This record gives sequence, structure tokens and C-alpha cells, in this order.
Amino acid sequence: MYKYHKILNRYNVNNELKEIMNYPLTIATAPMGYGKSTAVREFLSLNKIEHIWIPLNESAKNTGYFWSLLINRISEVNKKLGNILDGLGFPQDSMQKTRIMDTLISYSPDKDFILVLDDYQFSENDNLNGLLEMLAKQSIPNLHLVIISRYLLKIDLTELIVKNLVYKIDQNTFRFNDKDVQQYFSNMSISINKEKINQIQNIADGWVAALYLIYRGLYDGIPLENITAIQDLLKNALYEHYNSETKKALCALSVINNFTIELAVYSTGIESIRDIIDDLCRENAFIQLDLRTNTYTIHNVFRSFLKNEANKVGIDIKEICRNAGNWYLQKHDIDQAFYYLFLGEDYISMLKELERPSLYIKANDRPMMFYYFNSIPKTDKDNHPIAYLKFILMFIITGDKKLGIELLKQFENEMPYKNYKEQEELEIRAAIHLIKVFLSFNNLELMLQHTDSVLNLLKGNASIISSHQGPFSFGSPHLTYIYYKESGSFKKIAEMPLEKYAKASGGAGLGSEALCSAEYALETGDFNQVEVNALRTIYQARPKNQTSMVVCATFTIARLYLYQNKYQEALQMLNDLNDEVSSNIESILLNTYDLCLGYIYACTGDYEKIPSWIKKGDMSMNSLLMQGAVFSYVVYGKALILSKKWSKSEALCETFNSYFSIFNNQLGFLHNYIHLSIAVFKRGNIEKSIIWLKKALFIGQADNIVMPFAENGCNLLPILKYFNKCDEIDMEYISKLTLLCTNYSDIISKPSFHNNLLTSRETEILKLIAKGMSRSEISKKLFISTATVRTHIQNIYIKLEVNKKSDALSKASQFNII
Repeated sequence: MYKYHKILNRYNVNNELKEIMNYPLTIATAPMGYGKSTAVREFLSLNKIEHIWIPLNESAKNTGYFWSLLINRISEVNKKLGNILDGLGFPQDSMQKTRIMDTLISYSPDKDFILVLDDYQFSENDNLNGLLEMLAKQSIPNLHLVIISRYLLKIDLTELIVKNLVYKIDQNTFRFNDKDVQQYFSNMSISINKEKINQIQNIADGWVAALYLIYRGLYDGIPLENITAIQDLLKNALYEHYNSETKKALCALSVINNFTIELAVYSTGIESIRDIIDDLCRENAFIQLDLRTNTYTIHNVFRSFLKNEANKVGIDIKEICRNAGNWYLQKHDIDQAFYYLFLGEDYISMLKELERPSLYIKANDRPMMFYYFNSIPKTDKDNHPIAYLKFILMFIITGDKKLGIELLKQFENEMPYKNYKEQEELEIRAAIHLIKVFLSFNNLELMLQHTDSVLNLLKGNASIISSHQGPFSFGSPHLTYIYYKESGSFKKIAEMPLEKYAKASGGAGLGSEALCSAEYALETGDFNQVEVNALRTIYQARPKNQTSMVVCATFTIARLYLYQNKYQEALQMLNDLNDEVSSNIESILLNTYDLCLGYIYACTGDYEKIPSWIKKGDMSMNSLLMQGAVFSYVVYGKALILSKKWSKSEALCETFNSYFSIFNNQLGFLHNYIHLSIAVFKRGNIEKSIIWLKKALFIGQADNIVMPFAENGCNLLPILKYFNKCDEIDMEYISKLTLLCTNYSDIISKPSFHNNLLTSRETEILKLIAKGMSRSEISKKLFISTATVRTHIQNIYIKLEVNKKSDALSKASQFNII
């Protein structure tokens, strides 16, 4: 049996690695086998530093797959943070990047924490490199990122080096010197002199993997002078030592990136593999067990050799991949399952899984699915039409509408030449109509016609490609905003039977009809009908996890509460909504929630509280059907007005009209005309200001819309005075607007509106803090998440104008709050 004594302490390497703690990003590069991963692991273990270790492989080049690996490991440490990041998805646009950075900062660790990405060379691409740069520049407190790679990264590090944000470690640090070599063999109970050290260094050149193989060779009696090639060492000193059963098991396991015992048994079919793995781990340094995850990994040096040997011992690599894929399917791990099924060319199993009615592909996983789609032979896709149509729907809702139309047209042209069974053809035709619902986006009447076709074909049942899990509001916090595209049609739109779609989709949009009634009532000033209909929406939507409906309804109530001088209640509702949104599977709803906050804070004049990506104008249109028909530009416009940069506001708001014209959003135009009128008026051009406001009044008067005017009351009252005598605008309508603007302005400007009094929940939390309870203890007592507790505490600090707990308690005591 090979001897393993004590671990070699490499003090020079550990001292070098201590620099990790002084930088947000460390990049360690050295060729395979130099022990860089082992050195970092031992450093983390020796210093008892909390960390997440993520071994990467070739499939991690796909950002969706990489993000899944990252989320799985983060969730083991912080499930809440994992859920939020999972919802956000890999940052593809500036909105996502800003949101992710804000999230990571809010969850920054209390002490040093290291995230290690090992074998980064397998996954390196421009998107991942951009993420590294972003993390380094952000310098999140106590978070240190370590990249381990065989090669130099294809990234310009000049700026990071100049700003002292990156530390580089190369192979010279990891290379074993003569003293290390002597100590290594001494630990193995082999005494060597200076001459042998020189011989070993000539062969190994400081390569720790080679030292281990040389040791194996010497132990087996191979003279040092006969050791010349590493591949020969792997074979003669390691591989040939095993019997045929173990060789076969090793070659089979080399196909899998990392594995549990259960996966190994299932994928290889070797009954004795559990005992074989145990024996290998005891004597082979090239196989490691991660005790935290109970997964085994074969070192890449040995794994590369084994892959070349696999065919020689009769290993069917594709069969093992197929078995591994099916094992992951049983575990409901779609990412890993499709990765291995794809390698095993088992396209049929992939397509069958996609045909499963309950399967929903999250936005984060869609780029990877598109890669698979393009690689699967067309004949296989043709034989699985439902899966094919699901792919087409994914293309459309992710933003590539043109490609979706082309694929659907091709599919329909080929249908007459297919021999579908009667029921299958009904399902296919219903699925096509459901896809056309999305292709008819912003044309509500046509959408409902296609919805009727689905229900008629399936006798009232839902389409097999539908899912209630997608965001029905397409990222907009205002549902009727999306479909109101013709002046004078607002009431008609609000009365449309939208919940037909809920039947056709298995529940998507449940509560939408009550929501439309609430939104219409709010916009037209029928305030008695707002809350009751919005609450009806929430009660109907929440059991079906229709979070987008809940967000829209909550936003509607929050806007009403501002007018009713119930600011704290409005904030309380939005704060309580945070957990529900964060746990949702679609990242777009996190942006929607931000839009709600941004809109409310813009109405109340709290510019600093508006989410940073909105204030910056990071409005990348990379999300679901252009972020709910670009409602984000309504909120950005409000933020611009609040910033009081009038020239910038005018110039930018003029460009926003082109975005609203894409879907002809009447409420978008109305808000934007109001913003332009205010900006121009503040710059002294009264005539032009009147022209812009008149455009808004024409839209508003046609549908008796009042709320957007009232919410801008402070700025609009001086301009409305110029409409006392205007033949084109009804004076009764102007009088109504003037009254509402005055009321709203009076409420917002009252000293009591922005006082430091806390909400009941905030007071409750502060009293528990005064009792010495921690965030986690408060979370358990109140049945809310620690993130929500953190948010409440942040709000308490803001309202009390303090920066720490002791000051908050002191001031609360002064105000008799506690």
C-alpha cells in the first residue's frame, strides 16, 4: 500500500496566497498539474476561511449552465440569496448587472468569504470575463473572487491592475523548488540526495503531479533513470497497477465531470463501483472527495489519460452520458440532464422531456436550450412537434420575435405533409394559436381571438405548451398600460374578458379582469372602486402563484394610498411584497418591483430611494417583449423630472416618444408629454410647455384620465392656469384636474407626510432589536425572511436619520416609539 504521511507545508505559497484577502479578484494561472487547486484548498483549510468552490467544465461556457452551477453552490450557503440571483439570471443587460451588484452588496458577508472558480479555462468567454471585471470594480465588502486557470485570461487587466483591484499568481509560485521536492519525498518515507533531486527536477520541473507519479514509480521499483515521460508514468506507475475491473470503472467514471456514488452506479452499471471508488480514494491522490457535497472528482491529469483509454476497455461513452442524463432527469435537474443527454446524442429523451406539460424553462436556461435546439437534427424535432413548438414559443418570449415567426411559418407550411393523429393535430393547432397570442402582443382583440381558438379546439382545456408560471404582465407593473393603444378605447380595454387566457394557459393571468377594473378606476379618479378590485385580484392570483398580477395590484393600491395620505401603508405593502417577488422564477419581476418603487418614490420626491439603474437610465431592451412595452421609460422620465436637470430631461424625454410608438402606448405618451411640458416650462419656454401639455390633455380627456396629472400636481398647477380659456379642452375636465392636482400637491407637501414616524411593522422590529434579538431571531418570530428584516431596518435608519443600531434605539426612545 502506498504511504501517505503528513501534508507538505509550503510556507512560501501560503504567504503568497494571503494576498487573496487584500484584493477583490485574484487570478492564479499555471499549467495542469502544478498543484494550484490543491495549494488554494490547503490555504483555505489551514486558515479556516469560509468559501464556495466551483469546479468548471466545458459546458460552463454556456452562461445559463454556469449560472446554475453558481446558484446551486450559493444556495447551499444562503438559500435566500440563491433564489434572488436565480430569479435575476446571468447579467445580460445593464439592468440585470445593476440589480445583481445591488443584491450582492446588500448580502455582503460579515467576514472574509472567498468564491473560487476552478478550471476557469474551460468556461472562459467574453460574458464571464465581463462579470469578473464588474465584480472586481464593485469591490463588494469581504467578498474575494479567486480564478484558477491553466492559461492566461483573455482579458485586459490593465485598468484593474492600475486601480489595485486584481492580484496575479503565476506558475513560479506553485512550482516545487529543490527544498519542496526533498521534503515531499521525505514525507513519503523516501530519502533522496541532491543528485536525485536534480534528476527529479529535470523530469518534473516543479510539477507536483509529476512528483506524485515519480513517487509511485519509485515505490513500484521503477529506476529513476527509466522515468522519462509523464504519460508513461501514468500508465506504468498508476494505471497498470489496477485490475481490469478497476480500469474499466476508472475509464467509465472519467466520462462524468463529478459524481456521487449513486450517479456512478446508475451511469456505469458496474455493481461493485462503490467499493472500487472507496479503495481508489484511499490510495489515489488523483481522486478527491468533497465532503460538503459528497461528490468525487478525478484530477484532470489522470482524467485526460483515462478518456484516451476508455475505448480500449470497451467503454461506451455515449451510453454513460445517456445514463447520467436520465439520472439527472429523475432528480429534476434539467441543466445537468440535458448536458449529458446532449453529449450522449439522446435527442429523443430531451425532446420528450420538453413535451412534458408541467415543464417550464426559466429565462436563465433559455440560451442553453437555443444552443441545443440548433444542434438537434430537424428530423428529430419534426417527430416531436410539441417540443418544437415550445422552442418556437421560447424564441418569441425571449425577444427574437423575427426568428420565432420564421420558425412558425415553416412549421405551418410543413403541417399538411405530416400524418398526425387526430388528437395530436388538435393539440398542435391549439399550440400554434397560443403562440400567436404572443405574436399578437399589444393587440388585445386578436390575442383573445387566438385564445378562443385554443379553448374551442381543446374543449375548454389548457394547451400542452402553456404554463401559468410566466409573467402575464410582461414586466409592466400596469397591465392595461400594455393594451391601451388607441385614444378613447381605455374603458373598452379595461372591460375585455382577459381571464379567458387563464383557462387556455392553466392559470396565467388569473385575477386580470379585476385588476383592469382597479387600474381603470384609479386612472379615471373613481377611487372607491380601486382597492376592492385590486384586493380581489390579489386573492385570486396569489393561490396560483400569479406574482405579476399581485405586483400590479399592489402597485395600484400603493398609488391610491399616496393620494389618501397613507404613505406608510403604501411602503408597508411594497416591502411585504419583496419576498414574494424575490422567490419568483422570472427575473423580470425583480425589475418590475423596482419600477413600482421608483414610481412611488418619484411621486413622493424621494429621489435617493429610486433604484440606481432607473436613475442612471440603464434601460436595455433585452428582456421579455421589451419589458412590458417600455413602461420603464415612464418611471425614468419621472426620475429625470425629480432630478431637476431640465435640459437633460427635455432632451431625453423627446427620445422616449420613439419607444412608446413601438406599441403605441397611450399612457406612455401621456406621461411623457407631461414630463416634457414640465421640463420645458422650467426652462422658461411657456408656449412650448403648453403645446406638450395639450397633447397629454387630448389623450386624457378622451378617456377621462386624471391620475397621471394629479401625481405631477406640484409641477403642473402653474401650467394648468394657462388653460382657463381653451376651446379645444373641456373646462370641466380642466377644473377636475386642477382640483386633484391641488389635493395631491397639498398631501405630498405636508410636513407630516415625510415625518420620521415608523410603520407598525418597523416599530415592532425596533422593539425586538431593543430586546437584543438578532435579525435571524426576529425573522423566525415574525415569520418573515432575514432579507425583509434587513430592509425594514434600513428603512428605520433612513427615517430616523441614523447609521447604527444604538443611535436608532436612542432616537426611538426620544420620540417615545419604544
